Amino acid sequence: MGDRKQKHIYFDLLGKKYDFITDEPEEVVTEILENIKKNVDDLYSQMNNPDVVHILLFLLLNENLEKIELKKGLKDLIGKFSSVSHNKA
Repeated sequence: MGDRKQKHIYFDLLGKKYDFITDEPEEVVTEILENIKKNVDDLYSQMNNPDVVHILLFLLLNENLEKIELKKGLKDLIGKFSSVSHNKA
């Protein structure tokens, strides 16, 4: 990580300009920003004139829910794999 160069990122979201600094590779940043923009646009079209903070909070809640579900699923999968490998031994 020490050899990754930091860069300034600028982007537009619902007509507002944002910027931040990151050392993540450009393709990763581009994919993340494209996903955020798509999700924000989709939610904006479904909600009654929400502000950006409301949309981003909704997305943050959904991301955390997915993270919790993934952790639980991974834990269950590890448990199943562990029991199968113990049964074969």
